Amino acid sequence: MRKIQLLAGLLLITGLGLFTSCKKDSTTEDLTPSINFIGGAGFVTGDVTKTVGELFYVGVNASANSTSGKSLTNFKVVRTYDNTPLTWDTTINTDNFNYQFQAYANALPGPERWTFTITDKDGQSKELTFEITTIGTASDIITYSDKILGSYDNATIGSSFASSTGAIYMMPDAKINATKIDWLYFYGVTNLATLAAPDDAAAATLFNNATNGLQTWSVLNATRFRLVTEGAVWDNITTAAQIAAIATGTTETKVNDLQTGNIVAFKTANNKLGVIAIGAITTGAAGTITYTVKVQK
Repeated sequence: MRKIQLLAGLLLITGLGLFTSCKKDSTTEDLTPSINFIGGAGFVTGDVTKTVGELFYVGVNASANSTSGKSLTNFKVVRTYDNTPLTWDTTINTDNFNYQFQAYANALPGPERWTFTITDKDGQSKELTFEITTIGTASDIITYSDKILGSYDNATIGSSFASSTGAIYMMPDAKINATKIDWLYFYGVTNLATLAAPDDAAAATLFNNATNGLQTWSVLNATRFRLVTEGAVWDNITTAAQIAAIATGTTETKVNDLQTGNIVAFKTANNKLGVIAIGAITTGAAGTITYTVKVQK
């Protein structure tokens, strides 16, 4: 009988041990770092709808897990549009991380998913997500029709253009308004009819007046161009999204040897996209160019 009682006691103790062990395994502690969105005016913290190219802000706060104390080692942002991810990945080494930045809604309509991931030294990670749905409207572009610019030797018609207002400037006023100037026009011996960014080297050799030349300007905006060769139909370009679809690969500081009927895509230093339709050209150093511009608001 005593042997039976001892055996029963051992079984009871063993059972308690198994029960305690199972209970401990079922409550695994969360050792992931923390990450939260920063709120405020203009900040996105959840799913939202924006117009194409609309400015917004994002901010995150992250910190190491209070139990593990493992420092944060990586922060990654991925924005995915049309199943194509664009990744920004940075290495860090800190217990607390704060990051804020400005961004623009996708240039084309549709949903875009943003994912923010913080990872610590042990490889533990946590992420936040939101989705921005971009929409286009028929009134999200500005059109400037039949603008005429003079070449560098034209004494009556300005050579400098501001796509934000449609204004044309003679060189003395262009210098004063340098921050607004997106391009200049000249007719050169080699380049012929040319639209050039203020920071273009060829433009600097022609617009070189000692008082008002480009070398005296406070700002030389880095507008970039591309001659559109894929048969875009000018009258069909009516929204910012359509402009964005065309104004890709704008990497040149100038477009030269322009011809009547050409379409030129551009991107300003302020990241506004637009297109230019060449209407007429009169040759020579004092000649002119006539064009129409469609640019994102």
